[in-house]
Amino acid sequence: MSNPALIEVVDDDPDIRRMLQLVLEARGFKVRTHDGAHAYLAAEPVTERRVMLLDVRMPKMTGVELQAQMVKAGNRIPVIFMSGESLPHETLAAQQSNAVTFLWKPFRTEALLQAVTHGLTLYDQL
Repeated sequence: MSNPALIEVVDDDPDIRRMLQLVLEARGFKVRTHDGAHAYLAAEPVTERRVMLLDVRMPKMTGVELQAQMVKAGNRIPVIFMSGESLPHETLAAQQSNAVTFLWKPFRTEALLQAVTHGLTLYDQL
């Protein structure tokens, strides 16, 4: 890729962050990881073409809460929710949030790449 898209990975599990980084960088994407919602909010803002992979269940601020805060602030980055264990109300909130999709961990690499590609298409339409 001549100008690779940026994938923002927000997950409190370091193993998940590292795995996603390895898979996505091997496919030519740039990846920026954050260990939670507050770390993402504190990071340097970017204007690059991007998509977010966002864990639903994290301490201090959930993925759904982060997405709601981003929308309120005008940050329209497409979000792909991921979860390995969520309560029914968390799953429902994520699915009703206008996210690109919802991936259950563990997910297949093909499903991840399809979701990222779809998210980038949506970003291009913003």
